[in-house]
Amino acid sequence: MEKDIRGLIKKLTNHITLEHCVIRFIMAWCFVSVLQTVNAYMGGYHQIDQINFIRNFHFGTTIMLILWMFLLIYVLFELGTVKSKRISNYVEKLSLLFISIIYAVLQVVMDTDIYFCIGMTALLAFAVCYCVKDRSALPANISRTALIVGMIVLGVLFVVFTGGCTIVRYLSYSSPNYDLGLFSQMFHYMKTTLTMNSTSERDMLLSHFAVHISPAFYLILPFYALFSSPATLQLMQAVVIALGLIPLAGICKNHQMSRFETLLMGIVYVCYPVMSGGCFYDIHENLFLPVFLLTFLYFIEKDSWRGILISMALVFSVKEDASIYVAFIAIYMILGLKMYKKGLVVLSCALAYFSFTTILLSILGDGVMSFRFNNMILEDNGNMLSIIKTVIMHPTYVMTQIMQEDKIEFILQTLGPLLFMPLFSKKWYRFILVCPYILFNLMSDYTYFHSIYFQYVFGSGTILIYLVILNVTDMSAKVKMRMIPMLAAAAVLFFVSIMWVRIDAVKDYQKSYNQETYQILEEGINQIPKDASVIATTFLCPALSDRDELYELYYTDQKAEYVALDLRVGTTEYNVHTYLDNPEYETIYYVPMKIGVFRVKSWNEE
Repeated sequence: MEKDIRGLIKKLTNHITLEHCVIRFIMAWCFVSVLQTVNAYMGGYHQIDQINFIRNFHFGTTIMLILWMFLLIYVLFELGTVKSKRISNYVEKLSLLFISIIYAVLQVVMDTDIYFCIGMTALLAFAVCYCVKDRSALPANISRTALIVGMIVLGVLFVVFTGGCTIVRYLSYSSPNYDLGLFSQMFHYMKTTLTMNSTSERDMLLSHFAVHISPAFYLILPFYALFSSPATLQLMQAVVIALGLIPLAGICKNHQMSRFETLLMGIVYVCYPVMSGGCFYDIHENLFLPVFLLTFLYFIEKDSWRGILISMALVFSVKEDASIYVAFIAIYMILGLKMYKKGLVVLSCALAYFSFTTILLSILGDGVMSFRFNNMILEDNGNMLSIIKTVIMHPTYVMTQIMQEDKIEFILQTLGPLLFMPLFSKKWYRFILVCPYILFNLMSDYTYFHSIYFQYVFGSGTILIYLVILNVTDMSAKVKMRMIPMLAAAAVLFFVSIMWVRIDAVKDYQKSYNQETYQILEEGINQIPKDASVIATTFLCPALSDRDELYELYYTDQKAEYVALDLRVGTTEYNVHTYLDNPEYETIYYVPMKIGVFRVKSWNEE
């Protein structure tokens, strides 16, 4: 027995290397840290950035646990070496990769600070880089069936998380009139009259075409017609964005990426915080940009004239300013891809369409919303071409508008998950594709343009992912082998850091107290006839949107038969006694601190 033990010890010592010692010690350290962090979290201690968090751990116990785990790991892997060194090395690196990801994810869940996330991403990148340096911890490739199944799983997970959380947002009466209420009412009109009318968008009966030219909405009308609910629109937004995985896979194939690398790029796409974050201010026409732009880029790479024209028309159908994305891509086609004829045709179509829609909006409505670029427009005429003059005449001023604290954080949130790869290229013409990101998200002082929680990043974010594919493809096989897994790991970490907090809304929705509140709100809303006109506060508008006349209280000058007030704490910018103590109103339903529904007594006489 003693001889066997000595033999085992000698065998272990013969295989001891500094590299293995360090790596296995890190694995043991991470494992113990995960256990202790989970234990502290379950005990109610969540602030890992506070020194008092360490009081949950005992130093001596921590050291002992790390040493015991280190010895256990060492023995397990060295015993495996006796049978098969290759398998042992594979399992070891896979284990290191797994425990590193678990550790990093757990930390960013507990501390969502963007700068902390960047630090954890850097540490995780080192672990990924080590584990895949010779690809021994990852499969060389996967089957076509595995890729299809993997992409479907990624799409379903995206829809379940994003669609589920945004549906809960609606069901918990947390979605305002802008934008869910107005679009829900618009779909009510589309279903009943095929027109894109609404009353809650501009406080009058008005076609959405007077605000934005967005015929793409008709593509999801059949689904709303089958299930006529604002929840359907929330779900369809997530579904349409998930469909972007299809052209993404085609683009990866065009660039000779393996099926496994394509699957990793699928992870980058669905975990890119822009894709889910943009859904959390509810449905918007920009939801079509990812799938349409990727399809457009795919057909450009395939040099398919018919595909280019059809997908370009689809991009145009999203919104009037979607043609600007097409214009920049056309310039890239001309200067970068040397597709002179097709590029000039596409550029001409984009400029012509933008001019046409600008004129059309000035006739039907108030024109293009150039006020969102007031900081870049010198003249008072609101001409968007003035932006070009500003850039040429005073580039330093443009830089002052970009390099601001909130925009720097936005840059970290959008380029950080992509490891800033869209900017790493020796081919100057690829930076043309960065211009929409600068124009739409960084140059304007309109707050919502540089927030990942609004839909204005869908288009530029999609093009940034495309640039990642282009720039990664240019790398050597050895560098690309490391970079793509690092991109997937970074995207996962940023997604968890930025988006996982949305799960709290689901937890709050399930609480019995809140469920009681939602039932009361629903009961009050059900007191209002479907054919009655209503003035409602913003968070009640989506639930009341299946009617011809609906106005938001805060913005309206109209009169209506019913008034519905959301009286929950934090939603009252009005005095309920204006209606309770007013003899002109009849109280239909009233629960203090919950909801008040009132009716104009003389409405029938009027």
